[in-house]
Amino acid sequence: MKNLPLAAAGTLMICLGQAEAQTPLTFEVASVRVADQKPPRSPMPAAGDITGGPGTADPTRISYTWVLVRRLLMTAFGVPLDQISGSDWVMGQDARFDIVANVDPGATKEQAAEMLLNLLKERFHLTFHREKKDFDMYALVVAKGGPKLKDAAPADGPPPPPPQPGTPAPRPVLDRDGFPQLPAGRTFAQGAGNNGVNRVTFRMSTPQGLLGMLGFDLGNARTVDKTGLTGKYDFTLEYSQAGLPGLMGRGGLRAAPPGAAADTGDPAPDLFNALEKQLGLKLEKSKTQLDVVVIDHIDKTPTEN
Repeated sequence: MKNLPLAAAGTLMICLGQAEAQTPLTFEVASVRVADQKPPRSPMPAAGDITGGPGTADPTRISYTWVLVRRLLMTAFGVPLDQISGSDWVMGQDARFDIVANVDPGATKEQAAEMLLNLLKERFHLTFHREKKDFDMYALVVAKGGPKLKDAAPADGPPPPPPQPGTPAPRPVLDRDGFPQLPAGRTFAQGAGNNGVNRVTFRMSTPQGLLGMLGFDLGNARTVDKTGLTGKYDFTLEYSQAGLPGLMGRGGLRAAPPGAAADTGDPAPDLFNALEKQLGLKLEKSKTQLDVVVIDHIDKTPTEN
């Protein structure tokens, strides 16, 4: 290179730098195979299990066990399920794979997702494009008159022990009004449904935590916290799920927990009135446009290891 003109040498260095920057991120080693239809253990998450990788106790090895192809796509693109569009096979419950991969030391979660995407391109011949789609958006704001949230109480004792791995969480103990009883000083939220009425107890919660819980009832809507509230609060919320876009609002009813009394009093308010009257907060609805990843092609059988 010492005999090249200075300008030519500079151009060559720029090209080499660009080529290096464009080298796709890949796993060091990856094993990919079609998973059995029977889960490898019980209980097993319905969408499969992802363990290890950046941010965990085993950062250089990541395992995707009995994972649905749609979950692989969600992980690779970093979007929820309703921002993935594909064939019945892609979106169904039968396409499952086992992947074990080595990750470079120091890699981030974002880089591991890019490695997974490149693996899907290489081994599954994934092709896709993006389209814009409108989604409902709800902004949580403070209602006229101000918030009605109580500052969170400190812990009044040690937290209860967590359930043993592989065992279901115990049913909540309800107070006389049908709300789950939760210990103070521990960030937690739990609801109890009875005849389409949901009663939720929040401890050490934030407005963002409230939105996270309400996401089950708001369906595919996006949410944003615009309250400006930065503290942690203890509160309860009672509302009817009828007419909400989530599963329960579309006709599903939650069974009453053992010992819960039937709802015979005044009907519960809808979610929007409940938020304003009980918490001094409001949900303001609008639209937002987001990218949807449309899967054009993905092999049902990946290339051999």
